Amino acid sequence: MTVYFNALQTSLSGGIGRYSYELSKTIYKLNKIDFKIVIREEDKELFKFAKAEDLYIVHGIKNSKDRNYYEQFVLPRKIYKIDRNAIIHYPDSMAPLFAKNKIVLTLHDMAFLARPNDFTLKTRLWKKYVTKVSVRKARKIICITEFTKKEFGKYFPKYTHKSVRIYNGFNDFSKENINYEIISDYIKNIVNRKYLLTVSTISPRKNIDGLIKAFNLIKDKVPYDLIIAGKKGWLYEDVFKLVDDLDLNDRIIFTGQINDDELKYLYKNASLFVYPSFYEGFGLPPLEAMSYGIPCIVSNAASIPEVVGDAALLTDPYSKEDLSTNILKLIKNRNIRCALIKKGYESVKMFSWEKCAEDTIRVYTNLKG
Repeated sequence: MTVYFNALQTSLSGGIGRYSYELSKTIYKLNKIDFKIVIREEDKELFKFAKAEDLYIVHGIKNSKDRNYYEQFVLPRKIYKIDRNAIIHYPDSMAPLFAKNKIVLTLHDMAFLARPNDFTLKTRLWKKYVTKVSVRKARKIICITEFTKKEFGKYFPKYTHKSVRIYNGFNDFSKENINYEIISDYIKNIVNRKYLLTVSTISPRKNIDGLIKAFNLIKDKVPYDLIIAGKKGWLYEDVFKLVDDLDLNDRIIFTGQINDDELKYLYKNASLFVYPSFYEGFGLPPLEAMSYGIPCIVSNAASIPEVVGDAALLTDPYSKEDLSTNILKLIKNRNIRCALIKKGYESVKMFSWEKCAEDTIRVYTNLKG
């Protein structure tokens, strides 16, 4: 049995790119199956751990549009010519519609159906069509949390027999060294003051505007700034305008897109982590924060409570009053902070890429023949 893992998203996207890289690397290093990794030429340095003959290197993939075309119309045809019995793993909800090989999908969330207004009409229609066809095409569908598995069953009850829950792994950045030479002076300077931190793309379902409104309610009660680390997403302009309207430009800092070492540096120096997202398929940033011993306040919605357990303070993401009250509660109560920090260190141990890889290999093995 040979498996081709499509890792073309590695450096083209955030969460799915991280999933693609970490899972493919871990499966390869376990050395339990014949495993090939499909990568962009630009990502060769990241995959130096693999032998040349186990890398399928693709040229000319400069953006997501190029990637989508190649994944749909070129890659499945080429793999079928190489090995018609191979399994192809696509780490996103879009299967190659005309592939003749067996396909495994990873489904990260159902946000485009659960929260349609968070997407453009074009994106909604495309995702709805391609996901419907993809789940019909796939032999097995990996859901990254029990919540996502239930969401999948709600929207695609006919195909629930294909789904299996396999938790994401977790990168414990706190155990890695920080390369201070590649941290910008801007990032180094903004940590000189005490701050609350959130790590998120700026888009509607991340509820950044709700966090800003909650912070505005307590800005005169706390000696902290708010740092929002993450790239601009859809409708980010509305969030920037809100900060202007509330006259919070001297208290709220947007970092824009940052590298991993800058992210580690921000986690290391944060006083409190806040994650008020409306909808997540998994929600990795709270675990990253916990690994640094940062007390966390997180949304009580979607998959987030499943992932964090009792190691974070839960809040209603739809209530800025509830969020602001919980922020104050955590700032003022040292006992709660200490208890959450201790639980957080234990919580992160539940998730590993090795466990994720072992469970994924079991999915491949059950499909062979």
